[in-house]
Amino acid sequence: MSVRVSGSAQLHHVMKVLKETGNKGLGKGMAAGFRLAAMPLGPAVAAEVPKAMPSGYAPVLSRSLQFRTQVRAFKYVARATWRVYGDGQQERRDVPSLNRGVLRHPLFGNRERWVDQKVRKGFVDRPVDRLGVDVRREMNKVVDQVADKIARG
Repeated sequence: MSVRVSGSAQLHHVMKVLKETGNKGLGKGMAAGFRLAAMPLGPAVAAEVPKAMPSGYAPVLSRSLQFRTQVRAFKYVARATWRVYGDGQQERRDVPSLNRGVLRHPLFGNRERWVDQKVRKGFVDRPVDRLGVDVRREMNKVVDQVADKIARG
């Protein structure tokens, strides 16, 4: 999921003032606020796993899921990218394929014969779509709070 807070003259002003003042603390605070706004996505995706995956694979996938939020601010746009991945015992799990509804696994444990199993699509997309509006709203609030701190001094 990639969330863009853009088109705001206020964001441009905030970024300009942060750069001019060299105040790294406010920029870090904005990044931390963006990460905090994205926090509800992780538990929502983890809760969706048992609904989408076979009962034997759901606990394995749930334990391996990890979430990373990257925040970058440009002149007119602040971008928060939220990634989902899972590390298996030997390699990284194919979360995009699982999200598309395809679980690839060895046939009865035979690592020479692999099969594709259909699973319920969108175990990541459904929670992100459901919570995306709230996440964007919280990120806009973070920008407003930073702008207020700058205006106050």
